Amino acid sequence: MGLLEKWIYPGPSPAPQIRTKPMQVLALGMSRSGTESLRRALIILGYDHVYHGFDMSESTPMKWKQWALLGRRKYGIAGTTHKGDPELSRADFDAIIGHAEAVTDQPCAIFAPELIRCYPEAKVILNYRDVDAWYDSITALILPQARGFWYHVLPWFQVDMYWAVQYTIHCFNKFFYDSLERNGKWVYEQHSATIKGLVEPDRLLVWRVQDGWEPLCRFLNKPIPAEAFPSGNSLDTTNRRYDKNMVRCGIAAARNFLIFVVLMGVAVAYLAGLVGRG
Repeated sequence: MGLLEKWIYPGPSPAPQIRTKPMQVLALGMSRSGTESLRRALIILGYDHVYHGFDMSESTPMKWKQWALLGRRKYGIAGTTHKGDPELSRADFDAIIGHAEAVTDQPCAIFAPELIRCYPEAKVILNYRDVDAWYDSITALILPQARGFWYHVLPWFQVDMYWAVQYTIHCFNKFFYDSLERNGKWVYEQHSATIKGLVEPDRLLVWRVQDGWEPLCRFLNKPIPAEAFPSGNSLDTTNRRYDKNMVRCGIAAARNFLIFVVLMGVAVAYLAGLVGRG
């Protein structure tokens, strides 16, 4: 993979971000546990910027590669110089997150222990929902995207799609011990227990969307806004937002795939002609 990634899939190399404001809130519940509602709520409360999973695909250039490489370090993926790296640093995260004053959703949830250690000044929110409801929602979102031609073939023909799959393999899948479908529920509960065990009670808020403004604002020492608590993303809304950026990558990949097929066809026909003349 090293040579392929060096010469064919080098990916964008954006300049490292620079933190100009302190990290204040780490909301480390997994996707489909109120992460988008909470992101909007934190923005209303004045936090700038709130880093969310959509930032990976909505950034220019996209940030799949940076998180995939951190995942390889975290989990000690073969081919890296790291064999499990518990010393991911604040500088490693600041280079990607930049000036964000808060985070929510994955990939940050996957790096919860490291972020808790790297930003001891930040308050921690464990946003959660009923495990069965969460499991039904996350599998309905993720599993259809992780199969078929779109996932297994097209990423070889477009660099952002390639790194999106590398992120899935080396961050998301590793977090769920290589099977969300089989291990999702117990990993979700283990994740919650880990955060509760790592964070002092006065630094931690365990919170559900149904709890609304009052406990959140009390924990963050913010006045309760007059407006209603923001709603989150339905599965359809989430898919549309993801597709808005990734479909253009898929179109480019499909174009490159067709060019590859045509060139291979021409090469095969040419070789067949040589053999026939021989």
